[in-house]
Amino acid sequence: MFEGLVRQLILGYLGQYIKDIQKEQLKITLWNEEVLLENVELILEAFDYLRLPFAFKQGRVGKLSIKIPWKKLGWDPIIIILEEVYICVSQRDDTEWCMDAVERREYASKKAQLAAAELAKLSRRVCAALSSMNN
Repeated sequence: MFEGLVRQLILGYLGQYIKDIQKEQLKITLWNEEVLLENVELILEAFDYLRLPFAFKQGRVGKLSIKIPWKKLGWDPIIIILEEVYICVSQRDDTEWCMDAVERREYASKKAQLAAAELAKLSRRVCAALSSMNN
């Protein structure tokens, strides 16, 4: 049950950037307040909203460590450490600068903003739930 809550929380924060998390990838140590993910694939389209002059072709993170202050969640920061980051990029084709591609990137930007708002809402709910568990 706890792994499911942590998985949902991680996907809430990082779900727009990383592909679905498998149980084998998720390691939780409560005493160290750390969640560890290994070999995480990136969602390449998630970075379109940045409107970068290059295109992502492939991306993964070898080790993604998240330090979560369980007892002070909502007050202390959550620290995310990325190690062994591999990203393959290439020059954008001329077709990627056409109106259709630009509109897709703008849509991705709006979608990212919406996801951020939903994440803030989920974060408030999780903090409230954890606060009620501590009382």
